[in-house]
Amino acid sequence: MILLLPIDQLMKPLSRKQVRESMYRLLAAMKLPVTSWQDGGAAKAIISVIAAIFAGFTEIIALAIRANFLDTAEGIWLTLLAYYVYGVTRIEATFASGEVRLVNTGGGIFEFEPGEFICKHSVTGRQYTNVAFFKLEAGQTLTVAIRALEAGSRSSATPGQITKLVTTMRGVTCTNPAPVVGRDGETDPELRERCRDSLGALSPNGPEAAYIYWAKSARRADGSPVNVNRVWVSKASSVGHVTVFVASPNGAVPGTIGDDSTDLGAVDKAIRTRVVPNGVTCTIASAVPHPLPVTCEVWISKEANLSDPQVSSAVNGHIWDYLQTVPIGGHTLYGHSPGYVFRNAIIGQVEASHPLIIKADVPVPAADVGLDESAVPVAAVNSIAVHQV
Repeated sequence: MILLLPIDQLMKPLSRKQVRESMYRLLAAMKLPVTSWQDGGAAKAIISVIAAIFAGFTEIIALAIRANFLDTAEGIWLTLLAYYVYGVTRIEATFASGEVRLVNTGGGIFEFEPGEFICKHSVTGRQYTNVAFFKLEAGQTLTVAIRALEAGSRSSATPGQITKLVTTMRGVTCTNPAPVVGRDGETDPELRERCRDSLGALSPNGPEAAYIYWAKSARRADGSPVNVNRVWVSKASSVGHVTVFVASPNGAVPGTIGDDSTDLGAVDKAIRTRVVPNGVTCTIASAVPHPLPVTCEVWISKEANLSDPQVSSAVNGHIWDYLQTVPIGGHTLYGHSPGYVFRNAIIGQVEASHPLIIKADVPVPAADVGLDESAVPVAAVNSIAVHQV
């Protein structure tokens, strides 16, 4: 008789104790005097070693079994499942890149090979380096291309936040005139969602999932992935027209239609060549950023051992992380328009930014924030008052 175990049991590894107890039961069934064996004896020692080895083996078996299912595969197992079963490649984290403007008000002359110049974010302390050689003459203003030393969105910076020099340059000031943007690697839930969306891309009739999948999976002309994490597709049209709004974690998707070296152009090309059926016209557009400033007061225990700027940075980070996941057009109630950014959700993000926050008061926004169907919320300058108690 073949014993078929439930799949949920096959996905659970055995502990050393469970293996050891199972071995003792089997040995007792064979009439061996297991109850008389002394602790520290050779027999029990051998069984403990075998139990440790077999328990580790069951962990590998459980991981391999979970790796066969989209909802249970994790990490590298999910990456392999997505690639070999769904044909979807996980999007890796990118290094924030942009430019800083250096102003030399002194008489020094500075030369740096790639990677020798270091500057940093004035609040988070994230560091950035030059990607190409540059020479800064006395009295000169120079724009220098930079890249973050750490991958991910945490190294992103809004204009005017990269103002500290780590490399000693007397008489030189630094600032970033434009955003410096990086993106996080695709999370397991995001990759699972894109795998499911990829099934819609198999249809020749252009279902909504196909538009979403290719908007998120498009690649620029150089092969790098676009920075798109949200897509809105218009409903059925009697005149055969589809509108697709796309958003990045930072809000708008930069670029030009027709230029597939840019994000917006690459999305447009991917959708037109792989999704749009004959007889249908499609308009691709960037979502419209809707700045959402937050004013709040936070009471935090002194046991957190954090400075006021550190608390403010943590709160800002949680608000930022939340806003970059809000759907285009906002969250809807029972699928009905209009959509909103819910005030209670913002309060929850503020309170969750540190476990020792005792209380949070958020007077702005004073109510749920309504969004147009093409709008996406973006972080603005927040006013955060911190009270150490």
